[in-house]
Amino acid sequence: MDPITHGLSGAILSRTGFYQRFGRLATIIIIVGALIPDIDHFSLRLAGPLAYLKYHRGFTHSILGSFIIAVVMAAIAHSIKQFRERLPQGIRGYVVLFGLSLLGIYAHIFFDLITSYGTQIFFPFSNKRHSLDLVFIIDFYFTSLLLIPLIIMKFKKGWSRILAFVSLAGVLIYLGAVYIERDLLIEKIKTEAGRFGIKSSNIEAIPLPLSPFRWSVFVEDDERFYQVNTDILKYNLTINSFEKKPQANNNIIEKVQNLEIVKIYLWFARFPVVTVKEQDSGYLVEYFDLRFNALPPRKPFLLSLFLDKNGSLNHAELMFHTIK
Repeated sequence: MDPITHGLSGAILSRTGFYQRFGRLATIIIIVGALIPDIDHFSLRLAGPLAYLKYHRGFTHSILGSFIIAVVMAAIAHSIKQFRERLPQGIRGYVVLFGLSLLGIYAHIFFDLITSYGTQIFFPFSNKRHSLDLVFIIDFYFTSLLLIPLIIMKFKKGWSRILAFVSLAGVLIYLGAVYIERDLLIEKIKTEAGRFGIKSSNIEAIPLPLSPFRWSVFVEDDERFYQVNTDILKYNLTINSFEKKPQANNNIIEKVQNLEIVKIYLWFARFPVVTVKEQDSGYLVEYFDLRFNALPPRKPFLLSLFLDKNGSLNHAELMFHTIK
């Protein structure tokens, strides 16, 4: 999710009773915990695209990594006199800080898990990316379920705890509703695919921006991906078909598929398509994950490989970075 939503989640969680007991300290610690896992976003952007694809939402978003971060956060907070004064003495105060930190961090992980980007929650024991595919990374309806109760709290301070639990209940109801909506949609598209003679090996639905009723459903067979965009309220469907890889240029694709950047990209991608374009200087090979084909012609996470006439790599570009 976006940083604003993560921060709001920390504020709401603090109002379920922690703020009432420990004051602003609880709010500060939980909000920091709800934001800190994304520190890898900034550091890995500087490290380059290989590191970003491989490790973003890795260690800092994992169960083990979160525990270690919470240990460090609690130690830093416990060293601050103003924080210690609001807590039980000794080790009990440290345990409280550790618990508040861990609560915020785990809230962040859960809110990332419900998006479709993928989160390595079992890193370093497994690098599999897990995602529930329930909300787009920016969802104004979802965020409003956290923001509106906080606004009301400014005028009804005595209701803060009740409003916090109402907010969390609203979030769970929202997620439950979109979960049911997504599964019903997948079954519908599965039936439609059968009617058109598409023998699907895999069907998944990804939320689209702006509305919880807009989805991309991906139907996969041996040779193609079919992207079905739908708005449930308008009962309309648009279908696009994508060849996974062109057979005519298979020799060029074979030359690049063992490159480290390509291996990492294919590990990262869920619905990868590859195209080959012949140019005066050689070839342009592009890999694109249709998961990010939400707002065409925009193509985030597009991997472009520039080859010479012999098929050797000159350089590669990945949306926000260039590899020399």
